[in-house]
Amino acid sequence: MKKLICMLLVMVMVLMPMSAFADTYTGMRTEKTEDKTPSARQGIYVEDYYEYNMPYVIKVDRTNQLVSIYEESSPGCYDILALRAICSTGTKKDPTPKGMFTLSDASRREWRYFKTYKTYVRYGVHIQDGYFFHSLLYSKKDLSTMSKTSYKKLGSPASHGCIRMLDDDIKWMFEKCLAGTRVYVMDCEKDKELHDQYMPEPLK
Repeated sequence: MKKLICMLLVMVMVLMPMSAFADTYTGMRTEKTEDKTPSARQGIYVEDYYEYNMPYVIKVDRTNQLVSIYEESSPGCYDILALRAICSTGTKKDPTPKGMFTLSDASRREWRYFKTYKTYVRYGVHIQDGYFFHSLLYSKKDLSTMSKTSYKKLGSPASHGCIRMLDDDIKWMFEKCLAGTRVYVMDCEKDKELHDQYMPEPLK
């Protein structure tokens, strides 16, 4: 009987640590493999911050149609909101590509003409290839010719891949975010409250 009890005690002592280790390992695996969608409100962590010396990073949230520009609070942690603005990214047919990009040193000017679409935009900021941040659309170099349709579609995908913003918002980016600034285009958790907070007033 004593021998049986001793054997049982040994088994318990051996199995308990194994179970504990198994639980810990499972938890670690789950944490590593879990695919967490980022919050629309969180900033950006720049892992190679020691190589990045720009004052801002730009986050484009395709889900909530928002552009957020952050300043650095501590090394690599860009979470001080400098500007947040409603936007229109590309449609499902012509999406704005996801990923990390760097603003180019292409010349900036107040007006730019897109010949393919026969439209003018203001404050174009070149991202890559044919993709820009820019204002709403205009038929001429005249503020009175702004496309009401492009205004009404703000807050929803509407472009051919560029990122449209209100004139005041893109002007701020145009002046502050210089060539070399990083752009992170991503999909975030849906946040209707935040989206609605930045929607412009309806046109009269």
